[in-house]
Formats: sequence, structure tokens, C-alpha cells
Amino acid sequence: MAARSSLDPTGSVLSLDESSGISDREGFSSAEQDNFSNRKPEDQAKNSSDSEEDDGVVAKNPLPDVPPGCGPPTIPLNVLLDFSIQHVYHEITVLAELMQRKTNDQGEQERKMSLVHFAHATRSQFLKLVALVKWIRVSKRMDVCYSIDYLLDLQSQYFIDTADRLVAMTRGDLELARLPEYHIAPAIDVLVLGTYNRMPSKIKEAFIPPAKITPREQKQVCARLNQLIETRLSRLSSGIPPNYKEIHVANGIATLLVPGEFEIKITLLGETEMTKWSLLNIKILVEDYELGMGLPLVHNLQLNQIHGVLQSRMDVAVNPVKEAFFNLHSFCVSLQLDVLYCQTSRMAAGRLRENIVIEKYDPKERMLVVGYWVKRSKNKRLTVGQVKIDAQYRVQIYEDKDDKLGGLKVRHFPHAPRLGTIDCASGMLSMDRMLSETFAVRCSERLMRLRRILEAAEPLLEVRMTGSNVPTLSLSLLPDTSSNEEMLTVSVNSFCGKVICNINVLNSENDDLVAFAKALYSSRCSGQTIRDYLQKLRTSLVIERYRRSVAALPVREIKETELLPFVKVMLREAPKQRIILQYTRSENYYLIVGFIPEGEDVVTTKLQLLECDDERAQFIPLDNDTEVFQTAVADAVEQGTMRFKICDDRISLLEECSREQRLAFAIITVEDRITYMYLATELQKKGVGVELRRDDAHVPGGLALHITNVKTVVPFDAAEFFKCCVRSCLRLDNRTRHTFQFEMCFENIPLVRDVPHGLAHRREGDKNAHIRKDTTWVQEISQVNQMTPEKLVEGIIHRLMRYLYMYKVVHQFSLAYEQYFKQWCNVEVYTFHKLVVSYGENRDMLMVLAFNVKSQNPGSQEDYFLMNFGQTMPHSQFNTPEVDWLKKPRYNPHAMMSQLLRDELKKNNDLIYIMHYLCETIRPFMVIGKFGRIRFQSQKSLSQLIGPEVFFPYRLKYHLAVLDLTTLRLMRGNVILEIKMLEGQKVAVRDVSRYRARCAGLYQLFSNIDPVTTEIMCEELEIPESDNKINAGPTMWKPEQFMDAVDVPHEDDPRMKITSLPILMTHDTIIKACDFQEIDGHVTCPLDEYLYSISYLQRALLTLERMSPRAQQGPANNLFSGYVTVVDAKPDYVRFKATQLNGDGTNATAMVYYKIYLCPEAMTLKIHIEYDEGTNSEATPKNLTALSTYFEKVVFRCGDEYALQSYVVMTRVTSFGATASIANLMNAQMDISPESKCCLQLSLTYNNTTSKKLAPATKVDQQLNNMIINVIISQSRKADSFSVLRFIYRIKDNFVTVPSELNKQLIDDVNTEVKTTGKCAIWALVSLVSDRFRSGEWNPSNQDEPIISTVAPPAPQQYVNPPSVAPGSIAPPGSGAPQQQQHQQQPPPSVMQPGSMMGPQSVNAHQYGMHRQMGGPPSMQMNPSSVGPPPGSVGMPGSVGPGSMMNPGSHQQHMMNPGSVGPGSVGGPGSVNPGSVGYPPWGPGGQQYHHHMQYPPQ
Repeated sequence: MAARSSLDPTGSVLSLDESSGISDREGFSSAEQDNFSNRKPEDQAKNSSDSEEDDGVVAKNPLPDVPPGCGPPTIPLNVLLDFSIQHVYHEITVLAELMQRKTNDQGEQERKMSLVHFAHATRSQFLKLVALVKWIRVSKRMDVCYSIDYLLDLQSQYFIDTADRLVAMTRGDLELARLPEYHIAPAIDVLVLGTYNRMPSKIKEAFIPPAKITPREQKQVCARLNQLIETRLSRLSSGIPPNYKEIHVANGIATLLVPGEFEIKITLLGETEMTKWSLLNIKILVEDYELGMGLPLVHNLQLNQIHGVLQSRMDVAVNPVKEAFFNLHSFCVSLQLDVLYCQTSRMAAGRLRENIVIEKYDPKERMLVVGYWVKRSKNKRLTVGQVKIDAQYRVQIYEDKDDKLGGLKVRHFPHAPRLGTIDCASGMLSMDRMLSETFAVRCSERLMRLRRILEAAEPLLEVRMTGSNVPTLSLSLLPDTSSNEEMLTVSVNSFCGKVICNINVLNSENDDLVAFAKALYSSRCSGQTIRDYLQKLRTSLVIERYRRSVAALPVREIKETELLPFVKVMLREAPKQRIILQYTRSENYYLIVGFIPEGEDVVTTKLQLLECDDERAQFIPLDNDTEVFQTAVADAVEQGTMRFKICDDRISLLEECSREQRLAFAIITVEDRITYMYLATELQKKGVGVELRRDDAHVPGGLALHITNVKTVVPFDAAEFFKCCVRSCLRLDNRTRHTFQFEMCFENIPLVRDVPHGLAHRREGDKNAHIRKDTTWVQEISQVNQMTPEKLVEGIIHRLMRYLYMYKVVHQFSLAYEQYFKQWCNVEVYTFHKLVVSYGENRDMLMVLAFNVKSQNPGSQEDYFLMNFGQTMPHSQFNTPEVDWLKKPRYNPHAMMSQLLRDELKKNNDLIYIMHYLCETIRPFMVIGKFGRIRFQSQKSLSQLIGPEVFFPYRLKYHLAVLDLTTLRLMRGNVILEIKMLEGQKVAVRDVSRYRARCAGLYQLFSNIDPVTTEIMCEELEIPESDNKINAGPTMWKPEQFMDAVDVPHEDDPRMKITSLPILMTHDTIIKACDFQEIDGHVTCPLDEYLYSISYLQRALLTLERMSPRAQQGPANNLFSGYVTVVDAKPDYVRFKATQLNGDGTNATAMVYYKIYLCPEAMTLKIHIEYDEGTNSEATPKNLTALSTYFEKVVFRCGDEYALQSYVVMTRVTSFGATASIANLMNAQMDISPESKCCLQLSLTYNNTTSKKLAPATKVDQQLNNMIINVIISQSRKADSFSVLRFIYRIKDNFVTVPSELNKQLIDDVNTEVKTTGKCAIWALVSLVSDRFRSGEWNPSNQDEPIISTVAPPAPQQYVNPPSVAPGSIAPPGSGAPQQQQHQQQPPPSVMQPGSMMGPQSVNAHQYGMHRQMGGPPSMQMNPSSVGPPPGSVGMPGSVGPGSMMNPGSHQQHMMNPGSVGPGSVGGPGSVNPGSVGYPPWGPGGQQYHHHMQYPPQ
């Protein structure tokens, strides 16, 4: 019997389905499915016939028989019953498990309710089965429906075939039998022009009525009318006014045009002589664009009235055309005059309200009189408040009574040529334009009249007419005037007619300019008045030159109103025409510049210096008999006198009027003397001896203020300094800015530059070296303008103190430099305030020394030395063509202790000790300082293992701290090494880790490098005596300085003992231990390798403890990394063991033993793996060596804890020779050549881009029967894209499965091969895939083989959740898929199936963290939670045991939708529900950081 059903299945088989990597897939056994799919239709028909015979019903079926495969799908009844029984069994098992947890009273009640619900659900299910069984007995009658459905499908197919055939005939055979197309021309017009040019005539007939007469008759009538009109006009031609400029006859209408006035249209309505002219239209052409914006000025009603009146007059007139002209002409003239009046009224009330006036407007007489350039005056005869208005010029607009044909006329009073007119013919009237043209002519007239007046008053004065748009008069008042700024310009205001005088350099409100303009405007202006004003303007111009010449000087002009009263009293003695200047740096000094007229054309300049102190003021005379601070300035003052005319022996104006810079020189000279006076006074107050010496009296900077005594400035004797100092003086430089030049001239300099490059002051073997030890050095004291004299003196004293303190230490160091330090360092530069010394083997390290003064008190604690450290080019590369010193990062390690060195120098003032320390310690510090570089180490995996994840899971790899000048501490994690510098190029290192010593084999590390000189310090060492008395250096440790000594011997190897005693070694030993070199693709050194191994052992112990059964007692996950047991742990090794994965699952007893230890010879981590004897035949020395080498080169180098877990899981697999397969995989990764076309790498760690967590990539299930393995395949290590092969290895059965069902043939081939050969399926699958990858059968673009998922940026498409499918459509692994499932639409070939290892989204390269070096990736990526069945799955026989119940609460949710994934499994990298999420963002979401960053940074 067969029946259709949709009941849920009860079994599960471990497989890679469409929703997750490893999941519970509903289905039935392979045998049952084969039995169902191979059942013949004949057997089914036979069973159905038997059923009908039992009922005694014989049915005849005239319909066609349904062929096999075309009917509805069926299912055997026994399979359906088996499903129901298994489901009930599962529910009973779950119910029994849940009832054990409910022990209280409330739990008892819930247990009873659960039993009732279970019984009710089970009864309902089996009642449905009973009903189904009863229905089967009569189901044969439904076969007729199947036949009917089949028959209808056949008929539908016939219709479809017929339609397809008809379409084929239409497109093929009947192609040439079509009718011709119509309306080709309109179609072309529409397509080309976009509009219809040809319309059907029916449209015109429907909307346009036919004409009463034909077009031919219309043309004849119009021609006849034109003839009549022309005849009648010709008879009236003698009486037609000439104002008609255009008469046009067309279409029976005569158009008569008078430009600017009107246009009329007339016609005749008959042929007889008695027919009157008919006026058709009147158009007024008068417009006003200034007020009306061109709108009509006459309303339509007015036009209609005019039209009626004019028509009546034309009817009775003898010459109607002439009558129409005179009437309309009179109207237009009145309209034009009214427009002009409105425009004038607007201007008189607007912008010209003070300048024009409408004197008369009479519309009857048609006259408009406008006066402009109005003068307003008051008269005693007028009423109070009234103003008399007189227009200087007038313009009259009127109509001539004698000229009837003419328009408006313009008359100007007084008359002048080229005055403005009005163009009435254009119709665009503008009063504004006419007045503008008139104003321009009137301005030119007035300027010409003023020119004649000026030339008559002063004949030698050159007056030029300038300006194109605005005419002006230009006068040169001074002979040397070349710029327009000093020219006197006279212009006329076109609006009011007033005269305007202007000189650009003078203020426009200057009293003389305003008075001169008023004089020229008035009618009472004599020649003497003009000459007086011109003389005043010349004087004002000269004064302005003086004012501008001192604008850039440190003085400011003061108005007399701003002075104090007692100062104003003193100004009574000064000339009335004067300029008062105040010095900005000496505000109590004023310079009075007076201008004294001598005769008519001579002006003398007089300088007076006014000093104000408290409430008194006095003049300081400046003449030949008086000196300011022993320096005469009378000569400089005389140079500032200005003369304008030859008088006796005076200089003429042509030679002297441009020498205003003399005044500036005089002002600066006076200020220099004041500044020196202030400076000398302040220095003497501070106790500094000074002496003023005059080098040149009138040269800026000629005076020099020499410093002679500084005993009160420094607390020590400076006699040696001044013995070598030839000259120490201050010079004032005011050429470009006000600065002091501090000049120091030395002989017998203590140190000179002796480097073998550049412009050296001294070279080796120079016989005249002692002669060249002298120099003159000048330092500028800037920003003097912003300083007070007190601040300036303070800055000078600070510089003196800086020079003296620097000279003291440098002079002492110079004695030892010539004898000893010369071979260890070189002087780069010494400039009295700074010393730069290069040291080191290549002289590429710099020490820059300077002194900073913070206090004015000598010897204050605020004064200290500034010491900085830097780098430069090695001296050996200065003359070489190739310079590579920038390729390697350089760093001066003494910068770490610069503050300590400053304090030492401040305390002792001993530069010899500092340089000795620098030269002695530079070599070891160069290599030790590399540990201080910023290098981060990832702690993300460790933080996830031992506790909550931190926000920034990175920390510095090393911390290098400075305790004092001789002691450093190097910290990595909880390991602390103390390094102390000793005399004799010795170094001591000891373990000072907190609580206890942790460095096992520290002595052995340095002993391997140099066993001769390396020893343990057990007691105090003697300090060797030095031949150099001045030599100073660090001291040795003493026993009482030691911390509690710890010397723990090692049980197995005495070389790995732990000790806290200092280890003594030479500089060469510590340099070799800390010298970073590139080894196997990564940069490291012996000490770095050792400390990294110690730290890795500690983290490995924490990782292994988290893998113990005790640490994993929480909720059991479906996939995990297995259990291990830590046997023993020491600072130098860790021993642990685990059961072998040999197919026995959790019942396995064979063990594998591990030992991660620190090798005494190589001082790096190694691993030793040992299997129980006789349990692993593939544990050969060759394979074990491969496993150990992979740990050293990949697992240990990447530094990831999850990578160690994946490594342990892989090495535990021993069934079917899996150890050899794993060894082959590891060898394939380590032995890749650059020419290889296929690069294999094991993925150890996976990064989930959604949860941002790391996890092991290799895991097993709880029953230890299935393991997931990931292999990364690429063309080369440096390829941008790669592919990931992900498969599940069945440990017990030795076969593999992959995500896609499309690769069934590949999997069958591999499984068949391993069954016959007995080899492990792991290497068989990987080798087959790699061979096809090399041959090109599989590549990233291959759509038929999605077993390899390409890692590349995803395309912008969304993948939806596949719908739920019936249980009957799910097939177990290895069986053929049902027909219904095969017909389902597949996802795009570029996207893996939902639930495959890739999920619905492509994984970018950052998710798998491809590491293209031998060291392997820092986190070899794979999400452990992306595989395995969801929690709550119950195993089926042949996969996972029936006792593997994880989480019963999630089973029902998973049964609802097989396409969804339970909370314990992730369908793909970075996805939680692969059926409902889209592609992850391509960006920093998957970016990872290397756990062990390369050093130095590339």
C-alpha cells in the first residue's frame, strides 16, 4: 500500500545539509529510501486492484493510463508508521529526562499535566493514522481523478504546441505575406520632427466651418479694395501732412504711421465716391519706460472715446486723413508733455530734490520750465525760516504755436552748444537723459572758466584737463610731484554745480581744501586769494609728507586734545603749525616737529624733544652744544629742515622738497640715544658694567654698548671667560626692524668643530689650527618693539648667564677631550649657547647641550641644563655615493634617560662624566633600546578563554623602564629582567619578577652565546682602577643591594635552573643576545625568542587548563576541542595527555602524551609527542618530526591559543592512519616552493565577523566520532584571493562529507577508494582537490564545483531563506535526492548553499586571515560554531549515539523549519541564521591584527 503524508520524521543523520555545517537532518535510512524509490508501479497497481476486488467493485477506466512518474508522489505505509513510532519514542525519552528535574510539589503537578498532554497528542496522532488506513481501502476510486488530471495536462500541452507552431509560422513562413503599412509620411514626421505636420482633412471640416467665399474671391476683393484706397489717397496726397512717415496698403487696409505719436488703420467699405473712410484702429505710440515700465498710457475706454470722436469728424471733413492727424497729433503732444512733467516731479522729489525745481507747468499753453543747479540763500526781507531759491540755469520745453506740424521743442537759458534735447520721434521720452547731457556740458563750461581763472592768478602753474567720463582739472603743487596722490584735482558736481577740490594724501575734510573750493565756487574770487590758498595747500602737502615718512617708525602722532594739561602749557612755546610725535617704546618722550614760515615762500622745520616725568615736562634742546648721552644730533636735525625758495644760501625747492626722509633719520637718531640711555641705566642697576663707545656718529648701529663686568650675574669667577672674550657688546640695528645685535668675539675657543666633513674650523694635521681658534659670533635679540627696557635687560643678562654656564662646563670638558674623548666622539658645533657632540661607533648619535635660565637670581634652582639626544648621518657615509642610513629605523636610546642626565649635570656640572657615560653605554643601549619600540601583542583569544572579552585586546609586547642611569628593567607580562651597566664594559642581568623568579635557564641563554665570560655574581666584585683621574663611571652592585637570592636547581636538567642572582657578561654578549635579525621570515633575537617562549608556556598552560573536563562543566556544546589533562607544569615545560581519536568515541582508552618544553640548546620552544605503544602504526619518526616541526614553525609562531587547541585535536586522530595524513598536510604547507601552483595551508583559527570572536577552526563532536577540517588553497602564498576546502571526517567509518550535494560523485570516488585501499580519507580528498586545482578543473570562477569557496569581495545581491520542505524531501548522506528536491531552484553558482561552510555570503580574506609566511597565520580562521547539528538533536544509528541529547528545549524549534539553524550552529562565517541574512559588509568588519607583529615594522 502507498499513501501521501506530511508527518514529521523522528530520526537524524549527521550530515552537511542546506542550513548548517553539521546538523540534525530529518530523513530516513538509506535502505528505506531505496525501498521507496525503487518500488515498481506494477506492484502499486497490483495492491490497489486487490483492494478493489475485496470491496466487490469493478471500475472501468476509459481515460488514458497514467504513465509512471507522472502521478502524485506516494510513500509506503510502513515507513509512515515507522516515523510515527520513532516520534513517539523520542517524545517519551524527552519527557522522561524532563520529569527527573521536577521533584517538588509544583513539579509533581507539572509532571501530571505533561503526561496528559503527551497522551492526548499521541492518541490524536494515531487516530489520524487509523483514519488514513480506512481511507486507503477506498482510495482506488481516486485513480479516476489522476487520469482526468493527466488528460487535462495532455490537452493543455496540445494547445501550447499549437500556439507555438502558429507563432513559428507567423515569424517564418508568413513573414512576406503581410499587408502594406499605411500613413508612412505622418509616421516619419512624428518620429523625426516630434509633431504632426499632416492632419486628416476630416478634422478641419469638423471644427472649421467652410468659408462663405472662396479664397480666389477673397484675393479679388482685397485687390479691388487696395486699388480704391490707393486712388482715394492719391487724390488727397496734396493735403496729407508730411509727418506721416509710412503709409502701407495691404489686404484692403491702409496703415498710416507717425513715429513716436500714433498709428491708425482706415479702409473703404464701398466703391462709390460717397463712401466714407472707416477708422478701424488707433494705436498710441507714446511710452514711458522710466515710470510706467512701457505700459500703455491711454486706457482702452479713452481710446474708444477718441475713436468715436475722430470717426465723426472724419465723416464731415473734406480731408479725413489730415483731420485725423491734427486731432491725434495735438493729443500726443499733450501726452508727451505730461510724461515729461511726471518724470521731472519724480526727480525733484527724489535724488535731485535739492538741485532742480519746476518753475512753471501750464498744460493749456503746453509749457514746462525746469531750473537746475539751485542756489539757496537767506535774505533779511524774507520771513524767518524761508529760503530764497535761485536757479543758475533753466531749460524750457514747449510747443510752438506757429508750427502746427512740429512737436515739443527745448530751449536752454543761457544758450550753449551741444546741450541736451528730447527725441520725440522715438516715443521713449526721458527727462533724466536730457538733464544728464545738459549737466555734462555745463560742467565742462565751468571747468574751462576755472582754468582761465587759475592760469590768470598763477601763470607758471601747470593746469591740465584730465578725465574722460568725468572731466577734472589737475594741478601739480610741488615740482617733484609724480604720483596722482599729491595732485590737486578740481571738479564740478554735476548734480548741484558746486566746485570740489581734492588731494588724495590729504583728508577730504581738510579746512584749506574746503575753503579753496568755496572760493572757486563763489563769484568773488580774486587772484591773490587763489595764490594764498595754493600756498597753504603746498604747506599742508609737505606736512603730510612728513607725517607719512614717520608712519613706519616706532612713533605715533598725538593730538593736542589727548595731552595732559601741564604738557599743553609747554606747547605754547612751540610753533603753531606742528606735529606731535610720541615714542612707542619710550612713552614719556615727545618729539615736536614745528613748521615756521620765513617770508613768503620759505618754511623752516624745527625739532624739539619734550620729556614728561610724573607731573612735570621740560624741553631737551637739540643743537651743536648739547649732546644726548655724549652724542650730538644737531647735524641730523639740520638735515630735516625743509626749504622752498632760494634765499641767500638756502637750498631751492627743486632740490629739497623731497627730502622728508631726513626727518625720519633724525627721529631714529634721537630714539637710538634714548634707547642706549635706558639700556645702560638698567644694566648698571643690575650690576653689569658697561661702557659706551662711539664708532660712527651718524650711522645707525654706530654706537656700541660694551659689557665689561658680570661679577654680580653668575655665582662663579668669569675671569677665564672674559680672558678669551675680545669683545662683548650690543649694537642697535634699525635698518629693517628694531633689533639689538649681541656681538661676541672670542679667541682660543675651547672646542671647535673637528668632524671630517663640511666646512670644519679645524682638521687633523692642520698646522695653523691654533690660529683658527677664534671667531666672532652675533646673535640677534628680536621683538624689541614688544619689550620694555627692563625685559630687554633681563634677556641680555639671561644670554650672558647662558654663555657663562656653558663655557664653564665646556672648558672643563675640553681638557679631557683632547686627551681621551677625541677618539670616542667628535664636536659638531659649539656656539657658546649650544654644544652638539656626535658619538657612537659611526658617530651617528647626537648630544645637544644648552642652558636654560628661569630665574634672574644667579645660581637659582630654577636654572638647569637642557640635554636632548638625536641622530644624524654616519660619518662614514658622507663621501659615499650610496646612502642607506635612512632604510633602517634609528633611535638614540639615551633619550630614555635624558631627564636623569640633566639632573646629574645640574648637580655636579661635570660634562666629563656625562660624555664618558654616553660613550661607554651607547653600544649595549642601542640593542636594548629596540625592545622599547611599540609592538602590540594580541590577547583576544586568551581573554575569550579565561574570562570576559576586553574592549581592546592588545597590550605592549615589551615595557622598557629606566630606574637610574645604570639600571634598566625589561618587562614582558609577569617576567621582569633587570639590566645594570658596570665598568669595564660589563653588564649584569638578573630576574626580578614579582613574587618569584620565572626565567628558567636564563644563565644558559647567555652561556650559549659566550660561555667564557658569562658567570653568576655571588659576591661583590672589585672595581678596577682607572688611569684617568677625571674618568668617572658606574659602580658595581654590592651584596646588600641584592634582593633575596633564589637559586632553584632543576630536577631533570641542571641547565634550566631558576636563579635570581645577577649574571655577569660583556657588552658583546648582551649585544648578541639583543641583536634583532630576520630568521625564517620574522625578525627576532635570542633574548626576544627566549622571553616569548617563557610567555607562551604560561599562556599555553592556561589554554590547556581550559580544555580540562573540570573547566568545561557548563552547558555542553555540540562541538568542542576535546578534553586534555595537564600532568605536570614547570616554568620550562608543560606535560599533558589526551585520549586518541581512534574511532572508539568516548570509550577510547589509548592515550597520546605531549610535552612542550624549552630547548636548552636552541632556547626556543619545542614539542614532543608520544603515543601508547602499539596504538598508532603511523607514529613513525618521520611523521612525528613533521608534527613537531609544524608546531615550531606555525603554531608557536602565530602565538594564538585557539591554534594550539586545533593542533592538539588534529594530532589526536589516529584511526586509519590519520596521523600520516595530518603529517602530509603539514609538510605540504611547510614545503611549498615559490614555483608551486597550489599552496595548501591548514586553517587553525576562525574569526567570526558578526560576533567579533575567535574560535578554533578544527573541532570534534561530543561523541568524538566526527571532526571538521578546513584547508586553505591558493595559487601562491602572496595571492590576493584563495579558496577554502571544508569537510567533515567520520573518524569511525573513515569517510568524508562536503557541503554541496553536487559533489556527490567526488565524495563517492574518495570514499570508494579509501574502502578498497584502507588509507585515510583526509589526505585522499585533499590530494584529489589539489590535483584538480593545479589542472584548472576547479578555480574561483568554476560554477559546477562549489566544493571550493572563493574568498573575494561579494557581489551586491541578497540571499533569502529557503522555504521549509517536507520530511520526505530530505535524503541522508550518500543517497539520491528525491525528485521534488531536485527540481527546486538552486542558488546562484557563486554563492554556497545555505548552511554550507561559506553560508550565503562569501568570506573575505581577512576572515580567514591568510598569512603568506612560513610562520602561518596569526589566527588561522574558522568559526567552531559554524558546524555541527543544533543543540537538541538526537543521534540516529550509524552516526552519533542515541544518548547524545544536548538541549531538548531547542529540538521543536528546529523541527519547525529545517532551513533555519539552531542557536548552537552558525551557517557560515559571520552569520547566525544563514537563511535570513545578506552579505557582510566588505570592510574593517573582518580585519585582524597579527598577534606577533614583525619587528622592526616594514
